[in-house]
Amino acid sequence: MIIGIDIGNTHIVTGIYDDEGKLISTFRIATNDKMTEDEYFSYFNNITKYNNVSIEKVNAVLVSSVVPNIIITFQFFARKYFKVEAIIVDLEKKLPFTFAKGLNYIGFGADRIIDITEAMQKYPDKNLVIFDFGTATTYDVLKKGVYIGGGILPGIEMSINALYGNTAKLPRVKFTTPSSVLGTDTMKQIQAAIFFGYAGQIKHIIKKIDEELNEEIFVLATGGLGKILSAEIDEIDEYDANLSLKGLYTLYQLNK
Repeated sequence: MIIGIDIGNTHIVTGIYDDEGKLISTFRIATNDKMTEDEYFSYFNNITKYNNVSIEKVNAVLVSSVVPNIIITFQFFARKYFKVEAIIVDLEKKLPFTFAKGLNYIGFGADRIIDITEAMQKYPDKNLVIFDFGTATTYDVLKKGVYIGGGILPGIEMSINALYGNTAKLPRVKFTTPSSVLGTDTMKQIQAAIFFGYAGQIKHIIKKIDEELNEEIFVLATGGLGKILSAEIDEIDEYDANLSLKGLYTLYQLNK
């Protein structure tokens, strides 16, 4: 059995894989850099027991993190409770893609590495555009297995929180699919503008990528809120909620 841990700025998403690499359980907890390895293990142990999944025989712990100071906590976690060294995603690993000549890839995120790894595993012959709707929304573009660029923009929840946090009276709202672009009260107007504005932004980015590449592209999306948006954006060809966790395992297999 293998544990895959994808540490984001807001949440830590964990996958438990069987010996064949199949995801048998996933769960999400809040990212907290003040917690110890013992506290994280307590969470993991309780959640897996509740889901009738045993983590007594773990062969590997895989860690992808965009929060550097939490990595050491999970290194201690792996050593103390599973007697293994955590395998950390970084650019030193064998990757299924290369970077375009002259591109500065210093600081390239582990989350993007595992997303691209799984996308390349699934669609090795396609020109890929990969959106990850997390705390920040990222998009990455690969042309025939070569990373040629991408972008980073404020995430959906970040946009909602910025609107709430920088105004005196506007409420914090839940991101949802509105029935109309014309909101009939303050809350519905924020929801409509955030949803359709964000969808329009993504559509335009895809349009500009398509024009710049001038070749057929295949657009994948992942991330917690990506499912809601993908239903609105016809240009997104596929949504995969577990793209990152699958990519974590695929990268592990590639580097065995």
